[in-house]
Amino acid sequence: MPANPASPPRRPRRPGSLQIMLAWRLAAVMLVAVALAAGAVAWRSLRTARTLEHAALRTRALAIAEAVVPLPDGRLVLRLPAPLRAAYIAAEGRNLYVVHDLLGRLIAQSSPGAAALLAPYLPRRPGYFRVPPGPGFGHGMIGLVLRDDRVEVAVAGGHEPQELLVASLSQDLVLRGFWLILAIGAVAVAIGVLTIRRGLAPLRRASAIAGRIGPEDPRQRLPDEDLPREVRPLILAVNRALARLEEGLERQRRFAADAAHQLRTPLAVLTARLDAIEGEQARALAADVERMNRLVDQMLKLARLDAVALDTSARVDLHAVALEVVEQLAPLAIAGGREIVLSEVQSHSPVRGNRWALAMALANLVENALAHSPPGAEVEIAVAPGSLEVRDRGPGVPEAERASIFRRFATTRAHSAGAGLGLAIVAGIAAAHDGSVEVADRAGGGATFTFRVGKSRILG
Repeated sequence: MPANPASPPRRPRRPGSLQIMLAWRLAAVMLVAVALAAGAVAWRSLRTARTLEHAALRTRALAIAEAVVPLPDGRLVLRLPAPLRAAYIAAEGRNLYVVHDLLGRLIAQSSPGAAALLAPYLPRRPGYFRVPPGPGFGHGMIGLVLRDDRVEVAVAGGHEPQELLVASLSQDLVLRGFWLILAIGAVAVAIGVLTIRRGLAPLRRASAIAGRIGPEDPRQRLPDEDLPREVRPLILAVNRALARLEEGLERQRRFAADAAHQLRTPLAVLTARLDAIEGEQARALAADVERMNRLVDQMLKLARLDAVALDTSARVDLHAVALEVVEQLAPLAIAGGREIVLSEVQSHSPVRGNRWALAMALANLVENALAHSPPGAEVEIAVAPGSLEVRDRGPGVPEAERASIFRRFATTRAHSAGAGLGLAIVAGIAAAHDGSVEVADRAGGGATFTFRVGKSRILG
């Protein structure tokens, strides 16, 4: 039998917002609490109604027992006060009483047939009893048998069933207290949400700081103040991990800087010895040594950039930076039979950044352009607000390779002679200035490298 095709893996469920989850749970708890409170009020009201009903029955039974008086011949008769007698008459059979002596002989009843109606439901001992629904009292009756040393009195009255009473109380509670309960619940949920937001604020601050931590500034740590006790161990563990990462990065940087520094002396000696040798092979070796010198110099610059967080808050004039780079690299251009020209100059182009780093970025772009331009060509520098452009007449950069040339030790067919670090340094400096660097074709042949700082850094 052919094997069943493997089912596609289920995507893990992404957890939602902790704040929303807690808010929903708080709202659910509030709804349950309100429902329980309403039930408790209804139950308490019903219990109170029962207590009052029982108390009323006992009061009526005692009043009837006190109204029983003996006659001279020893017989007992009931002489109800006129108001009480009128109340039973007005009840129209909804309130009943029956009076017997201790021998069980009928002394009085509220209406004809009352004794016969209550007889099947009277308890053997004094206490409360119920009469099921019947004609004239559709909801049934509740009664009480009270006995003293002379008579036994049974009283009964119309009884509304518990279900109807609960429904009435619940409806009254909903109609009268809905808006009040809703307002109280909304205020409680709002207070809960604000409390949750305030409790999570330290975590949001820690998350914002964590998003800024990177190789360029590994010394930052997550704040551990005002944290909930349950979260503090996690933050401390993350800080310890960051400390270990910083130590590892520092070791790598020191190694790169030390290695580059140690290579400088033998390369200088090798260059001096090659200068004393003539011939085509010596010139080829000298070119190779020159590339090695450039690589070592770039490694030192990169180590310096990685080791220190750049202060990019100073006011820097890009025009002045361009003049400085031209003055610095003019001898190199002349030695190679090329020229550096300032064109389309914006004489006043201040930005907020680091002058040393911006000059290094522009110098690397110009050196790259000089290395790939043919003898006799001009390398142009254009200064505009917030940007520097370097234009050469070299072979250009294929579109498929334009993104990769800004990575460390990346080379292309057109730029295979490069050390692979210069453009990576430029990209790192651009990122430190919230900007970017890109390359495009130049009209008439060649490439145009554009270095931009972030818009917020342009000072006008």
